[in-house]
Amino acid sequence: MKGSFLISSNSSEIDRNIFANKSSLILHWLLIIGIEKEQFSIREVAKECNLSLGLVQRVFKTLTLKGYLHVEGLRTSKKFRFKNPKILLKSWLDNYNIVEKCKMRTYRSAFQNKEQIFQTLIKNNLEKKVSLALHSAAEAYGYKNTNLNTIELYLFQPDLRSKIEKKLLLEPQEKGYDILLIEPYYKSILNSFSQSCKLLKKYNLLCSPILLTYLDLYNFPLRGKEQAEFMAERIEKLKKIYKIRDE
Repeated sequence: MKGSFLISSNSSEIDRNIFANKSSLILHWLLIIGIEKEQFSIREVAKECNLSLGLVQRVFKTLTLKGYLHVEGLRTSKKFRFKNPKILLKSWLDNYNIVEKCKMRTYRSAFQNKEQIFQTLIKNNLEKKVSLALHSAAEAYGYKNTNLNTIELYLFQPDLRSKIEKKLLLEPQEKGYDILLIEPYYKSILNSFSQSCKLLKKYNLLCSPILLTYLDLYNFPLRGKEQAEFMAERIEKLKKIYKIRDE
């Protein structure tokens, strides 16, 4: 059962390529790491993102044509400088919507609170098979700005969904939800950048990276933009993107 809040996409073919799963690693690197560097090379980015030189080269070519990168030098001596991070992030937000890109299933749970749910995941060795997402991730990072008491989880292995449904006593819910299970579009970002965080100092659960959490929330219909903007005003990694003056 998918969420009912789906919006049609009108992204261009070029943008769909730039904002695809694997190429998103390059965008993530630029906005989190590249933003701190005076210059960098294709080879450097390919190595740090564990991607082929060809893919990085193709993405860099498009980013340069769009004005996000400034290139200096020729051929193998080319160096790049990141320009307009705020505009690149805006373009990413325009081209990515979690409810379009991800399969989501809404449930209610027979459990009464989050602690029971998290303890059940741990008891069944499932805590590393999921990642906190959306509002749950914002709460884990300490930047919750809503009174929602929902749980949103990315599934690293969709074939475990039935097991998780059974263990967490989940029943499909047509409207609203207690628990939302999400099959990620940006698997590469989750696999490469997800970091361990202790939720409420009791649980060691994986958490969606800050930038992906922001991207997911921004176009999420359930108080997502409100939560995303709250984070952007307070989290240094996001504040830096918006503070840098476009050149």
